[in-house]
Amino acid sequence: MTKNLKYNGETIINVFIADSFNKRLFGYMLRRKPHHDAILLTPCNSIHTFFMKFNIDVLFIDNQMQVIKKIENLRPGQVVTKVNGAKMVIESKYGLFNNIKEGNKLEIC
Repeated sequence: MTKNLKYNGETIINVFIADSFNKRLFGYMLRRKPHHDAILLTPCNSIHTFFMKFNIDVLFIDNQMQVIKKIENLRPGQVVTKVNGAKMVIESKYGLFNNIKEGNKLEIC
């Protein structure tokens, strides 16, 4: 299922909702380029980029849809351990979250 990711009332990208084990299993792994604008992993509070072939931007989100951690240009083969308070993660190709900052509130609809 795909929904809109909004920031300040504007749709910025479409996001694929990966809310089951099977949907989360591969994500961007083994792909040469993203097959979705972004992927929302839920529930999720840590990630890895093993077997990825491109850099990504990552937003860690709490239950109120507030960005509690942002990582830009995360390279393949990295691990981001548990982010306290994170309930979901949004991954996208590098550069798509330039205008989003930690503390910003997002909307999925």
